[in-house]
Amino acid sequence: GYSTFIPSIFPVSSRTQEYVNPFIEAAESTFKTMCGVDVERDGELSVRKAGLSPAYNLIGIIGLSGAVRGAVLMTMDTAVGRKMVMKFLGENLITETDLSDGFGEILNIISGAAAAKLGKVNLAIPTVMTGENQKIHSLQCCQWVIIPMKFPEWGKFNIEVAMEEA
Repeated sequence: GYSTFIPSIFPVSSRTQEYVNPFIEAAESTFKTMCGVDVERDGELSVRKAGLSPAYNLIGIIGLSGAVRGAVLMTMDTAVGRKMVMKFLGENLITETDLSDGFGEILNIISGAAAAKLGKVNLAIPTVMTGENQKIHSLQCCQWVIIPMKFPEWGKFNIEVAMEEA
């Protein structure tokens, strides 16, 4: 498991750890299978404080309900997202619509794979946003746990998870 990546001083419960690991595993397998690219962890987990913007300007978010409630967010620079979606679609040139649709679909695949390990979890339709200083607020009960990752040849991205048992 990935529990060794969570330092003992990190203020998350073992239950939160159970939520995070399926998303790491799903991201690794999805990017390998769908884009033919490896991803790796890029540092320790952290918590994004309320009111702070995600680190990058391309953001996809998907709500979760059922056995758990909350949301999953994937964020990266638009240039990194463009490379990822071009690889996913097998295209050398993509439109802004292609970027949003492809980015949302990849997030949907990752979330679906992780949700299958979390029990009876329903996924909302992904929403994709671009732009600087986007504010994303989680449920009052849940903080955004940031999982920093990277594509070795393209750049960094984060997966963020905010959820609790329903």
